[in-house]
Amino acid sequence: MAFSYKSAVLVFILCAVGILNAQDSVAVKPIVDIVWLKDGSKLSGTILKWDLARGMEFKLITGASMMIPREEILKVSQDLPFSSSPVQGIPDFYHQREPKVYSFREEGIYQTFSGFLNFSSNGGAGVHYSIGHRFSRLLGVGIGSGFESNDFFYTRNIVPLYAEARGFFLPQRITPYYALKIGYGFALTDPLNGTIDAKGGIHFCPELGVRFGGRSVSYYMGLEYKIQNATFTNTDWWGSQGEFTDVISYRRTELRLGLVF
Repeated sequence: MAFSYKSAVLVFILCAVGILNAQDSVAVKPIVDIVWLKDGSKLSGTILKWDLARGMEFKLITGASMMIPREEILKVSQDLPFSSSPVQGIPDFYHQREPKVYSFREEGIYQTFSGFLNFSSNGGAGVHYSIGHRFSRLLGVGIGSGFESNDFFYTRNIVPLYAEARGFFLPQRITPYYALKIGYGFALTDPLNGTIDAKGGIHFCPELGVRFGGRSVSYYMGLEYKIQNATFTNTDWWGSQGEFTDVISYRRTELRLGLVF
């Protein structure tokens, strides 16, 4: 009887210790830092370093590290991580999915490639490319050029060369933007189509629109109002009037689509 009593007590003690260890293993779970951004996204991981004046260095639960600027942080909280074993019926990738992060480069070299189309009575289309330096989200300065066909019925081709300023109003994936181009448009001759002389003029173009994406490569859509002066001399193919000269001052609203990177 004594042996049985001692055995029972020993078994009880071992069971109690096992239960306590199991409870401790369940209760002790790593805490995950949650960073809420102003654009509505949420990041889960560990705060490695937090400078209240500049921002924080953050390690995602996937292992990747990143810098989060101070002005993008809305609030910080803590929570338990996802369970190591996925819920029955829900794919594992769902638990590892990270929110899209605003990672648009607000400083440094930028480039744009865009095209426009206008819906005036004579029509017009063209493509542009620009490159410059972005000093901040609100101001980038660069130069650009392109090729424009400003009349689908006559040969009215122009190569603009301009300086530009552009910026973005909000630190978000979708934000309004502005652009302003000013320079000179070089008019092109085309003897095969009857344009025997051409002279360019001022090129001035303010633009407003919306940028989408917020990544290193984003796309944008906007409306611009273009002022372009030019003079073209054409021959009359019918031979009734010889030559005629058009002094043109385009005032056009155009739809522009492009990429910025």
